[in-house]
Amino acid sequence: MSNTFYNFKLDLEPNLIDMIYDILRMSTIQLVTQIMFYMNNSSLSLFSETFIKTLVFINFGIIVYYLLIRKLFSFVSEDYLRVTDNNYTPTPPMNKATPDNLPKAPPKIISPTITSVVPKVSNDAPNKTSNTPINSTSASINQLSHQ
Repeated sequence: MSNTFYNFKLDLEPNLIDMIYDILRMSTIQLVTQIMFYMNNSSLSLFSETFIKTLVFINFGIIVYYLLIRKLFSFVSEDYLRVTDNNYTPTPPMNKATPDNLPKAPPKIISPTITSVVPKVSNDAPNKTSNTPINSTSASINQLSHQ
């Protein structure tokens, strides 16, 4: 956290810290997108009513997700449980994480299963087959239809 300009120490649960980061992330994306649209077409209003409503609605949706949906539903798998058994490590926007110091999941034990592969032989094939193209016959279509 020493690489950031401002450090805020909040006495909140990690879920709420993640919500704050998501609100900041979405607000930044919306603001930068709106500025780029405004620079591309100056007839648009920079902070129009539609932009402000969209910004508020998206952030309200993020708050509902973290405070309601995430409390009602939980999606886990074996790998997820193995990795998240570690202590919570906050992820500030600028950290010194490298592939060498990330938490590692314990190896997953896979029991080998051996199945024999026996090719299936079909006895339904005709005895004599001909791969002659249709156009190679010497008889015309009229001759074939009158036979």
